[in-house]
Amino acid sequence: MFKNLKLAIRNIYGISRLLKIKNKKLKITYSIGLSNVVVLLDLLIIYLLTSFFQPVELPLFLGNYDIEDFRISLPIFVLLRFLVIYLDTMNIHRLRLNIEESLRENFLNEIFTRGNYSISDSYFFINTLCVHVSTFYQNFTILLTSIVKIILFSLFLLITESSVFLYFIVGFLLLSIPSRYFTKLNRKYSHISYESSIDISENVERVIDNLYLIKILNKFTDEKELFKNNLKNYYDAQLNNQKYGTLNSLFPTFITMMILSVLMLFFPISSIVTLEFIAIILRLFQSLGEFNRVLSMSISTYVHLENLLKIEENKETIYSSNFQIEDSIKERKNAVEIKNVNFKYLNSDNLIFKDLNIEIKKNKHTIITGPNGVGKSTFLGLVSGVFYPVEGEVNLFTNKVSYVSAYPMIIKGTLKENILYGTEKNKASDKEIKNLISKFELFKNNNNNLEIKVSNRTLSSGQMQKLSFIRALLSNPELLLLDESTANLDKKTKKLIYKILKELNITILNSTHASDDLEDFDFELSFSSIDGSTLITESENK
Repeated sequence: MFKNLKLAIRNIYGISRLLKIKNKKLKITYSIGLSNVVVLLDLLIIYLLTSFFQPVELPLFLGNYDIEDFRISLPIFVLLRFLVIYLDTMNIHRLRLNIEESLRENFLNEIFTRGNYSISDSYFFINTLCVHVSTFYQNFTILLTSIVKIILFSLFLLITESSVFLYFIVGFLLLSIPSRYFTKLNRKYSHISYESSIDISENVERVIDNLYLIKILNKFTDEKELFKNNLKNYYDAQLNNQKYGTLNSLFPTFITMMILSVLMLFFPISSIVTLEFIAIILRLFQSLGEFNRVLSMSISTYVHLENLLKIEENKETIYSSNFQIEDSIKERKNAVEIKNVNFKYLNSDNLIFKDLNIEIKKNKHTIITGPNGVGKSTFLGLVSGVFYPVEGEVNLFTNKVSYVSAYPMIIKGTLKENILYGTEKNKASDKEIKNLISKFELFKNNNNNLEIKVSNRTLSSGQMQKLSFIRALLSNPELLLLDESTANLDKKTKKLIYKILKELNITILNSTHASDDLEDFDFELSFSSIDGSTLITESENK
């Protein structure tokens, strides 16, 4: 037991060092301090309520004051208790959101700067793991405050000899007006929070699906800014949602105790007799119930904390030095040279590529074939510098690289803004853009209005794919990476695209399932899997 407890404390401390949260320890200490205040106010309110029915002595921590000096302040103490609980709840919730935000930004930076994270891992880290870890720290803080309450109530029962019975029944709650108001606001911010969470999910999904393109085009800064804005909207909505939800949940107790305190102050109701001892016991058991509830939740989320610590402990060094761009060398017969490369994803023991040696011929069309899951997309990531070799070298002899995947990236904006995404605006004229639009037959009616608003709802899948090709070619690439770029297109559209590509004197590296659709290509890299690693067979198309 003590061994597990020691390990748990070590893990909590280990992960805490990763969280770049200002005043994190102070916020936890603040919640513990507020829980102390709640206990003292509970004891005070219990004794003051009891004093209306029978003579009582004030708790020791109040000194030798006359109880009459405190009775008139009972409504103030009730209000103070309400405010303290509200502040504690908001403080804990804010801490959880801060931790979640810190972890998500940390992982997003990791994905872009370190490389070698699989897409599935990226989704899990950002959307699931961060939430569970932040929830654990929220529960952990509540757990600490519950322990403090239990200790204080227990100690007070041990040192006091009072045995005053306190019992009263509250038969009404005047909540209709404030409850409807807080419920309305709660519903409003719940809706905003839901929409913001969808925006975040779509943002993350779009970034991850188009990771190669964004990184190659150096658009990470823009995407990060958009991501941070979406996060801010989400967290603001969450805080407001929690604020009014907390007010709504606390108001019944507040109104009940306020009404009772006023009634006891101005009306004789001494027939209702209670024992403060029983009231304290009830509060103690309430704290024990809260402790058990939060402990169970903490145990379930602790698994995610362990996984995060394991990920941090198993992180490997960045192998960016194994990837080189030598665009100054023009008289090369190869566009890419891969020498003795070993590659695996971070936190994985399985080598996807082992002792890989491949030369991609300059200005040739090389297709990549093979079943799903054999590393074709990963290979493109190695070629472009999205991923780094663990060992060996990848030499890329150009810095003009474009990428087209099977999932077109469409941003909110005009047709021109979409086409120029990742392209220097002053390097492409409207005439050049319109020529490519016509060449790819983007619109049947020859609509060349560049200022029309487009989205994945207004464009067909074929139009979005054509737009991706237009965007890629507009940057005048010397190396074009195609990752199942024509998989969802009809034969007519495929034929049109390949006809355009054939006219270009550039290096094309084309990962495709539909190799039968291609007649004009120069080389083929056939991918297959043997014992978890990828075997590549190279052949020339004669």
